[in-house]
Amino acid sequence: MRSVADDLTTRARIRDAAIVLFGRDGFSRATIRSVAAQAGVSPGLVIHHFGSKAALREACDQHVLRQTAGQGKEKTDPDATRLLIQDYLDHPDHYASEITYIRRTLSDESEAGDAFFDAVVSQTEDILRSGIQAGTIREVDDLRAVAVVIASNSLSLLMLGRHASRALGAPVTGPHGIGPEMLRKLTLAALDIYTHGLYADTRFLDAAREVLQTRKPEGSMPREPRDSRPGVA
Repeated sequence: MRSVADDLTTRARIRDAAIVLFGRDGFSRATIRSVAAQAGVSPGLVIHHFGSKAALREACDQHVLRQTAGQGKEKTDPDATRLLIQDYLDHPDHYASEITYIRRTLSDESEAGDAFFDAVVSQTEDILRSGIQAGTIREVDDLRAVAVVIASNSLSLLMLGRHASRALGAPVTGPHGIGPEMLRKLTLAALDIYTHGLYADTRFLDAAREVLQTRKPEGSMPREPRDSRPGVA
């Protein structure tokens, strides 16, 4: 009989194998049998630990989300951010499977892909809130909207890694396409914008607010009450 520790180790090995195959081949093409072969176990053992392929995917999602949440929280602390960047530069291959998995999941137009994006946005919202409480991030008017913008920007770099590498003239490294040189360029550019902003003053923001916060969206005008008396149109 396997010990609890052995079961946890086997479960983690299966999960990690699934992350590799789901990211590389896609959820629909990867099979329980192929995951089992990648993990070096029997298909029955995969079912024993996870019950179904859908449940295995959910476990993969939760693991990757926990990893990204931990990395996100580290980004609210300057010293932790320094260590995170250094670890990526020293061990980029350690992040390859997760980056490929996230890219594949977000390109999958399914409820699972939608749920993954929503979870990333919620995580980003929590990270912003933590940063505001810690004094490393300023207060914002609409926390949820800012979280959507930041999450979308971050995830788009994963989705467009090959194009970003080409545009920057940075070499594409590994299957995820985000090499050390590209990381350096994008990280410094993003942090410069997040730290100092882009516009020199508030004129663009003021102009947008004047229109968007005072003008009602199309179709939102109140309708005239309809006379309910018989024969009245």
